[in-house]
Amino acid sequence: MTEDYRQKEIRLRKELAQIKAINANSDAKLKPSRDFSVGVPEDTTVKKKLHTADVPDVITLPPKGKKRKENIPF
Repeated sequence: MTEDYRQKEIRLRKELAQIKAINANSDAKLKPSRDFSVGVPEDTTVKKKLHTADVPDVITLPPKGKKRKENIPF
């Protein structure tokens, strides 16, 4: 009876090894890297935003006014 358990255990170990080998081959896909060791770009100076007057032939809408609530007493 103990021989049956040993054979069963050996068979299960072999199957597990085969499954691990199959999974190792199928998981060989490229995954996104989270390696941030490249660092910060050297040009970190503040760049001013362009105003509409700086860009020719641009007409923008006026800024939105503040929305006012109705005069409700409650």
